[in-house]
Amino acid sequence: MEIRSVCVAGGGVMGLGILRGFASRGVECWLLSRDPATPKPGLPEGTRRIGAAEGPPPDLLIESIPEDMALKQEFLAGIEAAWGGRTLIASNTSVLPLQVLADGLRHPEAFCGLHYMMPAETFAFVELIAVRQSAPAMLDAIAALLARCGRTALRLAKPIPGALINRLQHAMANEAYQMVAEGAVDVATVDLVIRRLLGPRMAVTGLIEQKDLSGLGTHAASQAGLVPALHHEGRAADWMLDLPRRGEAGAEAGLGFYDWRGTDPAAYRAFAAQYVGKFLALQAEAEAARALVAPRPRQHPVTD
Repeated sequence: MEIRSVCVAGGGVMGLGILRGFASRGVECWLLSRDPATPKPGLPEGTRRIGAAEGPPPDLLIESIPEDMALKQEFLAGIEAAWGGRTLIASNTSVLPLQVLADGLRHPEAFCGLHYMMPAETFAFVELIAVRQSAPAMLDAIAALLARCGRTALRLAKPIPGALINRLQHAMANEAYQMVAEGAVDVATVDLVIRRLLGPRMAVTGLIEQKDLSGLGTHAASQAGLVPALHHEGRAADWMLDLPRRGEAGAEAGLGFYDWRGTDPAAYRAFAAQYVGKFLALQAEAEAARALVAPRPRQHPVTD
C-alpha cells in the first residue's frame, strides 16, 4: 500500500501548512473546502481544489476542519458515503475523542489520528494515533508517506485526550497558570525558565532520560513528595479562561498573557520561525552526535 495522493479538508492555516509539507516532496495534493474558488494565499501551486467529495478518491484524506464533534461526525459520514472503503481517513484533532469518531464509521479500520503541530510545514514530527480498529498496514503506509516527506511518525498505540504533545504541554501550562493565580510567579518568569533553562537541557537529554543522569533515587523522592502538591482539581485556571471571554485573545487582539499593543505580531512570528529553524538545525547536529553515546530505550510495564 503506497500513498501517492493526499487531500486535506480545511483551508485554514493548519490545512495549508500540511499541504505545503506534502507538495514540497512531490506528493499529489488536493484541497477540499467549502469555498474552493476563494483565493488561498500559501496554497501550493498545482493543488487540486474541490468543494465536495466526488469522483475517484485520493489515497489519503486528512480532516482539519474546526474542532466541533458534531461537525466532524457529519463531515466524516459524508466522506464515507462518497469514498468509504476507497480512501484512508485521518483526523488532525488533538482534543476530540478519536475512538468515538472511529466507532461511528463504516470503515474504522481505515481511520486514525494524524496530528500536526503548527507551523505544520516546519516540524519534522507528526503524531500518528491508532484507534482500536486501525489496520496495521494502513498505519505503516501513512508512516512511510511521512518518511518520504522528511517527517517522523510519533506512533501512539491508542488514543488519549491531547495525544502526546498537547497532553504534556497542557499539563505544564496548567501548573504554570495555577502558580500565577496563587501570586507565586509571573508569566514572564515562567517563559524565561522554559526558554533559557528547561528548553535547552530538554533539547539535548529530553525529559525522562535526564532523570537517569540525575539519579532515580533523588527523582523518586521528589516525585513522592511533590506530585501530591500539584494541581489535580480537574479544571483549568479560571483567570486563563476569562482572557478570551473578555476579548483578550492574544497577539492579534492586542492583549493576551502579554501586552501586544504597538507591536507587529507578524514580524514576531517571522522572528520566531527564523530562530526555531536555527535551533532545529543545531539540534539535528546534536542528535547525530548523541546517537554515538546514547543509552538504549527500555520497555516498561503498561497499565490500562
